[in-house]
Amino acid sequence: MTPADVLAWRKQERARLIAARVATAEEARNAWTARIADFLEPIALATDGPISFYWPFRGEPNLRPLMRKLVAAGKEIALPVVVQARHPLEFRPWTPGCQMAPGVWNIPIPDTAERVVPRLLLAPVVGFDPAGYRLGYGGGFFDRTLAALTTPRTVIGLGYDCQAIDTVHPLAHDIKMDRIVTESGFQDARGDAEFASAACALAEAPDAYAGYLDPVEIAAELQAIRAAGRDATLVAAIDKVLKRLPHIEAVHVATGPLAERLARLRARVRDDGLHAAIGEALSIAERVERP
Repeated sequence: MTPADVLAWRKQERARLIAARVATAEEARNAWTARIADFLEPIALATDGPISFYWPFRGEPNLRPLMRKLVAAGKEIALPVVVQARHPLEFRPWTPGCQMAPGVWNIPIPDTAERVVPRLLLAPVVGFDPAGYRLGYGGGFFDRTLAALTTPRTVIGLGYDCQAIDTVHPLAHDIKMDRIVTESGFQDARGDAEFASAACALAEAPDAYAGYLDPVEIAAELQAIRAAGRDATLVAAIDKVLKRLPHIEAVHVATGPLAERLARLRARVRDDGLHAAIGEALSIAERVERP
């Protein structure tokens, strides 16, 4: 099939699978979810770092009881947040009773400026295949997020046995899960390749698809950070980077730790030279803000 054929097929298959999931009796879904939680719990407890869950939507496994249990055990739990279209997700810490706000599709998200980088990512699936590829809701957010993450991570897709399909017809940008878990247990992804095609295929994709910012967006964020900078050395380092970018007037002043903002910005810069220059400014910011 051509990529256009695949997208059309996925749209139809997505609608079929979601309708079937929602139509399944709640009692059955609850029983399946309990078994999924039992499989996940020991892995989550053994994870060294934040764990990204999700807020259940349209019949997805409701793992909030496990989230509360893990927080009580001292684990750091996060929820994914859509920042804007065609960009990676960000992850915000979650605890029982924390302040929440409506996100995309009115799905609740933590109402905080704090961000974390998950070590274990749990991703609900609309469908999945034996190779470990996930059929999602079609926005591409999860693939962009995985492509942009540079730290070690394990990705587990979560669904029910009835969501298994022969293939999702993976395209070049699709990234497979490390494992899939259903009420029947774990299914390890077949094969060693992470990408549906050679990894270099993602390098040929538009910058925005992989979550990278364009020069104007980089300049705007740097201007906001510069406007908040009080250290002359840091401002000079930022000015050095800005000389390589389009001229943008600062439209707002950055809030929060500037080193954190610079680190998040650098992770979304594709050009090696700019990446290194922002890294120099980041080193200064970390030194300035060190307690």
